[in-house]
Amino acid sequence: MAQAFSRLRKGGVAGGAVVAAAALAAYRWHMNETARRRMNSNREQRIWRKVKDEKQSLQVDKEFAQNLFKFLRVCVPGIRSKEFRYLIAVAGLLLLRSYLDIWISDNGGEIVKAIVGRDKKMFIIRALRDLGLMMFPIAAVNNLLKYTLSRLKVMMRKQLSLHFHEKYLDPRVNTFYKVSNLDSRIRNIDQLMTTDVERFCTSSADLYSNLSKPLLDIVLFTHRLSKSLGLGGPSAMIMYFSACSLILRAIQPPFGALTAEEQRLEGDYRLHHSRLITHSEEIAFYGGSKREKLYINMAFDRLMNLMHKIFYLRFWNGIWDSLLVKYMATIVGYCVVSAPIFFKGGILSNLQSGMGGATEKAGSDDAEASEVAAIYTKNSRLLISLAGAIGRIVLAGKEITRLTGFCNRVATLDNVLSDIQRSTLSPTPPPSIRASSNPSLQSTFEEEVRLNELMKPGVLIVGDEDNYECPVKFDHVNLISPDRTVLCQNLTFEIPQGVNVLISGPNGCGKSSLFRVLAGLWPLYGGTLTRPTSSQQFYVPQRPYLALGTLRDQVTYPLTWLEAKRIKGATDETIIELLNEVHLGEIAKRKGGLDVECDWADVLSGGQKQRLAMARLFFHRPKYAILDECTSAVSLDVEGFMYTRAKELGITLITVSHRPSLWKFHEKVLKFDGSGGYEFRKMMTEDIPPMASFPPKPQESEVSVMGDIVDEI
Repeated sequence: MAQAFSRLRKGGVAGGAVVAAAALAAYRWHMNETARRRMNSNREQRIWRKVKDEKQSLQVDKEFAQNLFKFLRVCVPGIRSKEFRYLIAVAGLLLLRSYLDIWISDNGGEIVKAIVGRDKKMFIIRALRDLGLMMFPIAAVNNLLKYTLSRLKVMMRKQLSLHFHEKYLDPRVNTFYKVSNLDSRIRNIDQLMTTDVERFCTSSADLYSNLSKPLLDIVLFTHRLSKSLGLGGPSAMIMYFSACSLILRAIQPPFGALTAEEQRLEGDYRLHHSRLITHSEEIAFYGGSKREKLYINMAFDRLMNLMHKIFYLRFWNGIWDSLLVKYMATIVGYCVVSAPIFFKGGILSNLQSGMGGATEKAGSDDAEASEVAAIYTKNSRLLISLAGAIGRIVLAGKEITRLTGFCNRVATLDNVLSDIQRSTLSPTPPPSIRASSNPSLQSTFEEEVRLNELMKPGVLIVGDEDNYECPVKFDHVNLISPDRTVLCQNLTFEIPQGVNVLISGPNGCGKSSLFRVLAGLWPLYGGTLTRPTSSQQFYVPQRPYLALGTLRDQVTYPLTWLEAKRIKGATDETIIELLNEVHLGEIAKRKGGLDVECDWADVLSGGQKQRLAMARLFFHRPKYAILDECTSAVSLDVEGFMYTRAKELGITLITVSHRPSLWKFHEKVLKFDGSGGYEFRKMMTEDIPPMASFPPKPQESEVSVMGDIVDEI
């Protein structure tokens, strides 16, 4: 009894624990779900507030017309361009298609007339002979129009893409770097350069087709209908669709702003995926897949919620479009066409007089019926085509609103690239703060005044290609990061050719920032910077960039092989000799020669990449080499040989490194203290850490064995 009671009590406790755990889990799920819904609701509210704010700026106004005209001039360069000839071809095909539509309407009426009048001969001529002959040009015109329009879209995209490529990849100002690192106006430029440009060109070409043909159809069909129905019939349809246009415009949601927001969220979603691909190794080491999945799912949820809202608005807007533009318009069209037949003496009496003459001539009910059927079929088809043309113009308003969204995105891209290309990019100016008696505000004001004084634009002096004695000289230059952090003030030193300088200091003191200012990647503030041309200085980073292509292309980068042969007189023997100098000759042999294309970033180890970057330096032989921890993964003996070889080639070395072994290769030292100060002086004997002399150059066989081991790993 006691044992049974004990089991029951234990079971009750266990059951209670299970129930409590289930209740706790349910409560946590409820709280998490509530929090998630609250976050989604708040996020949707922010998105809709942004859409409402953008609605005012995404109108079919003067600014939109100016931007559209500007980009269309880029897409169609001139009247002698191939794009303009395709525009004319599309217009001609649209005109020919309209005339064919009229011919089909007339021929259809004659076929109905022959059937109702039981005219076998006329039926054979109209239905078999004429239609059989005309179906070939009709099919050719329709498909030729689709082909020409598709070619036009591709050519427009090509012209606009090349226009942006010129700005984005401008070698004078490195726009691609500044737009991603120094400017915060665009987050997903890859989305703008690819998808948005393509959709803008597609939407523009479709709008050209959807507006030009309906306008032409309205003129032709109205002229043709006025002969039988008078001007009253076409006028009634035009008045009806004008009223529909006003109604639809009043109830239409802001599809232009929604389109722009959808593209922005698409770009954010793609940005998360591209970041995952770029940093996949680091994320895998950290085990951060769960965290990254959270980011990607949140971006995807934002996109899906907006798309669901857009689909919902399109659903209701489509219902009104169908009711007013399609079905109600059909009813009005039938009434207009049939009114002269049912009501004599109406405002559209031209048809009755024509029918009366035909009836008296035929003298029979069959002739009258066939004539009525023929004229009604012709007019109904023409009127339906007229209604369709007017309806397409009304619905083209929706395409224009979508085009405003794409045009706004493309205009933003163009404005940002133009600003950077004109070198007008500068950090956001601080808000104006008046001096105050409050000590904290007074301190902030003085700090802003001091910072603005330091951020005055500097003067850049670039030597000529023929001026080989142009030094690197900083004269009272201020190193300031894009987030307005002052790294160093009044930096003044000169590096003549042949004087090798080692740069040292703690992390974040401005060593790499100095190189960015020297290369023109960061704005120049303060004094004067004198430097040689870009071709006379070469940058070798810690993680060298390996381009797509062959092993030969890695050595000659950024020159192509044809440019390398023309400018440098390069040969395969030259490339092999350089690879042997950095102990990579066996790589070319094992991988199949210089013409084999591989993903070299994955094939080579870290040390091999750095040695390949040094071979690239030896190939170009610049006057100055900026070496940023470029031998951190290379053994000391190979490192010593490469530095010695660089000095033998007459290359002036500007090195950032924490390795004591490199001090002996330099004559001067530039030392940052991490607090905004620096010291530039001659290298002293006591500065060089005591180390054993470098061992002799390793034998090629030893390096080959090491390379084999690395490749196997």
